[in-house]
Amino acid sequence: MVSKVYAVSGSLITENLNQLGELAEALEKNEDQILVVTGAGGLKEYIYSAGEFGNQGEQDLVGIAATRLNAKTLMTAMEAYPDTPETAEEIRTAASTGLNVVMGGLTPGHSTDAVAAIAAELLEADLYIATSIDGVYNKDPEADDAEKLDEVTPSELKEIIDGNNEAGKHELIDSTAVEIIERSTTPTKIFEGSFQNIERPDDAEGTRIVHR
Repeated sequence: MVSKVYAVSGSLITENLNQLGELAEALEKNEDQILVVTGAGGLKEYIYSAGEFGNQGEQDLVGIAATRLNAKTLMTAMEAYPDTPETAEEIRTAASTGLNVVMGGLTPGHSTDAVAAIAAELLEADLYIATSIDGVYNKDPEADDAEKLDEVTPSELKEIIDGNNEAGKHELIDSTAVEIIERSTTPTKIFEGSFQNIERPDDAEGTRIVHR
């Protein structure tokens, strides 16, 4: 049974293709079954380019294709279910095999984090969001007086990331993902996506989303 769902920044894949085996090994150090949702990473340039000629919906479709390419690439380095789920129903089917599962996007308008939150809700698993930032800050992390938060509630987090819903630009987490986490009360942790942190997410420094 899947116990952990990872939302993995696509940059961890596109910027570390020569270390793909190390990333796969870090993920597979988990003793229990896991599900991994990959982002677009360096392929976001395709999303931005599509935006010059199409609408937001078309950008979303390009983004989904980019995430699925990263998922298939990562899947080749893992002992994993031999396909990438493309619907919520397929998530259940893949998870029922007992194999680790790797997947990309599902629906236009849903970020990698939102898809991972949906998967965690369906499978009643804990959610781990591995991103480029080492946690949630009370303001722009580059500000001199910014403070990293050890814990944050969904309502507090929504205020911090207000307006972060543009395709390909979910630097931390988007509001749709937070709403899913809030309704499902899924145990969630946001942390910097180093290989070491991915291998031991519970020991990683980061921010937990708590439900009070």
